[in-house]
Amino acid sequence: MSKRESKKLEILRAGIEVMKRQGYNGTSVKHIVEAAEVPKGSFYNYFESKEAFALAAIQYVGELSYTTAAQVLQSSCEPQQRLLAYFQQGAASACDHNFKMGCFLGNMCQEMSDSSETIRNGLRAVLRKHTSLIQDALVECGQDSDTAKITAEFLFNAWEGALMRMKSSRCRDPLDAFLNTLPKLIAA
Repeated sequence: MSKRESKKLEILRAGIEVMKRQGYNGTSVKHIVEAAEVPKGSFYNYFESKEAFALAAIQYVGELSYTTAAQVLQSSCEPQQRLLAYFQQGAASACDHNFKMGCFLGNMCQEMSDSSETIRNGLRAVLRKHTSLIQDALVECGQDSDTAKITAEFLFNAWEGALMRMKSSRCRDPLDAFLNTLPKLIAA
């Protein structure tokens, strides 16, 4: 990785952490550069705008979470076990942050989908990749392709809703409700 790429990644990671806590609208370029400990001009050497930064953040987080999801959902154990493990891993991660963080991608969907077509399109592409992994596992569970596609969309949407409810209630009950219902939805 070149020095330039390394610096861009450093700014990106620092800014993502700020956006996770404060959201897009609560985060300014000043907050990002302060967190990254770089001059404001450095930000604009790597990102055209805050919106361009957010799109890069979505792509970066999307790729990291896709890689993690693929490791679980494409492993060699039974597909029902993989699906349950994927969502259990997500629940554990959400609980590790005292029920405050939720899902960066889901949070960006809620906050920015109405106001930025660029961000909305970026989120759509990233989330489509994630649901395709779930769909593939559901096909392995014995669902036909059309049913698996609808079920994957439903599961992903229900999961994001459970994360949103977890944040608002500051407890894991919505995640447990999802996890306890999941086996019934993925049974062959």
